[in-house]
Amino acid sequence: MDKILSFYNSSEKQIKTLIKKIFQNENWAKAFLKDSHHGFTHGNQVRLACLKLVDKLNPKEKGQLLKEGKRICQDHPLECALVSIEIAAIFHDCGRFNRDGKVVSEEQNSHHILGAKRAKIFCDYLGLSVLVPYIKEAIICHDFQSKNCSPGLNAPKTIIGKIVQSADQMGWFHPDSISRTLDFNKALGVNFFNPRISLKERLAWKPTHTPGDALTVMLYQLFGPTGKDRFGIESARQKVAGYKSELEKNIIKIAKKFKVEIEASQLIKNFKKACALQ
Repeated sequence: MDKILSFYNSSEKQIKTLIKKIFQNENWAKAFLKDSHHGFTHGNQVRLACLKLVDKLNPKEKGQLLKEGKRICQDHPLECALVSIEIAAIFHDCGRFNRDGKVVSEEQNSHHILGAKRAKIFCDYLGLSVLVPYIKEAIICHDFQSKNCSPGLNAPKTIIGKIVQSADQMGWFHPDSISRTLDFNKALGVNFFNPRISLKERLAWKPTHTPGDALTVMLYQLFGPTGKDRFGIESARQKVAGYKSELEKNIIKIAKKFKVEIEASQLIKNFKKACALQ
């Protein structure tokens, strides 16, 4: 218990120092700590978003969180739950970087598995092994969006996992997510707009697949599912509902820079209509 409490309230700098110490000269860790798209910066942003969600839990959700914390430790249940959440948030996307520190498209579908393994190494080193089952579930399930959109994944069963999932998935809908989406797809060699992709192909795209263009991802960001399976925390569902208008405006702004504003506007209109009919 003392080891959990010693980690509790660790700063961003302290967590980065621990990662450097534990994984030393491993190339994935070097890349993870430097990258701003799915690296430590993003993990820390999700960590902070998780803590904000914890402050906004409804009474039922708070009770569930304390119940899970008590399964870990009777004396300090909230602290145990929060440390589990924070570590899962930091490591949830670290598996996107392979052992060479590269982000390779064909390896992205299993990044949650690799991320959970690395989080376990981190916890075992610090004597936090008791937290591993909750951290593993949160990382394994963080990308679940719906049975149709993310086949092969399951929604988290724990409130700890739901908090991490909700905080991360909120990033898809945040108006500022567009530049991050564009940069990440560029790193994978994906252009902003490919006129040869049909509406049917765009509608059939899954987040587990490499897209034909970044605009397809942005359309999904705008019209993706927002139900309880994806946002298990009530305040998160309310928040993403308010993001959509500004998100659409930002997609059009990006399209204008690429001189395809008319095409993007029409696609948004057609995509929205098709989603309503599904």
